[in-house]
Amino acid sequence: MTTTNPQQTLASQFDDRKVLDLLDRLEAARKVLEQTDDIEDAIKKMNNLEFYLRRFGTIKELAAHLAFIEKKMYILKEYLTVNEAADYLNLSSSLIYKLTSKHELPIYKPNGKTIFIHRDDLNRWIAKNKILSQDEIEEYAMTQMSILGKGRMNPIKNQKRQ
Repeated sequence: MTTTNPQQTLASQFDDRKVLDLLDRLEAARKVLEQTDDIEDAIKKMNNLEFYLRRFGTIKELAAHLAFIEKKMYILKEYLTVNEAADYLNLSSSLIYKLTSKHELPIYKPNGKTIFIHRDDLNRWIAKNKILSQDEIEEYAMTQMSILGKGRMNPIKNQKRQ
């Protein structure tokens, strides 16, 4: 019969605890490795946030910029409210109301009250009073002179006919 030394028993228990502790740490490491994708995503998001903070300075400035972008998203809409149309044209809402009351801008009232304006109608209104550039004026003048030149009769030909 073998006798067990109390020190050996204590040592084996200590070794068992070390092994169990090591297994627990390995399990924790395995869980961390399984979350690598989540960690990589978090790192990418942190890098993106860092980029924007460098660009805008503070989170408050970044939030203000995002609010500005959100406000300007109306540009993607096909029909705009009076306030959106005013913002789009950089005019006052009261001027938009005047333009609509004078029928210079076509409007839509689907519920009989709220005014909507088609974005293309705003673009046509902008383009209707075009002021030509110097190059366009010169090109127009050359075209008109060419047309007038073709319409004149050649004086040499006229002399031969007489």
